[in-house]
Amino acid sequence: MSGDAFQLFFHPKLGVVIYDPLAQMGLAREQMRLFKVGAMGASTFMRDIVSKDLGACGDEQSRQNAAAVSAYRAARGLRRKPYCEHCRRHFGSVDFTVCGDCSSIRCTCGTCSCASSSRRRKAA
Repeated sequence: MSGDAFQLFFHPKLGVVIYDPLAQMGLAREQMRLFKVGAMGASTFMRDIVSKDLGACGDEQSRQNAAAVSAYRAARGLRRKPYCEHCRRHFGSVDFTVCGDCSSIRCTCGTCSCASSSRRRKAA
């Protein structure tokens, strides 16, 4: 996981989570957005409530969640544009999920690369 801009943590209630500095846009200082690896989605939390229980992610937990972390890394790297092509929301300022079909970020409006690639095929 070294070399990643994001950090992997363990929370007793949320499980393994990813803290990504790029996903913190548009949040108040007292909030933080975490990507829940088990749910494959990001949510916004109150920083002082969640951060006190965040701990280091153990080697076994890292191994068990390696595929999901790789999917997050791939989705993060696939973003050619930092915003949703459909609704124009910046991905750093919304809670999102990772699409299981195309491994790209799915915006809160429901659009991912599956939808945009089908639009390109129709236009061609």
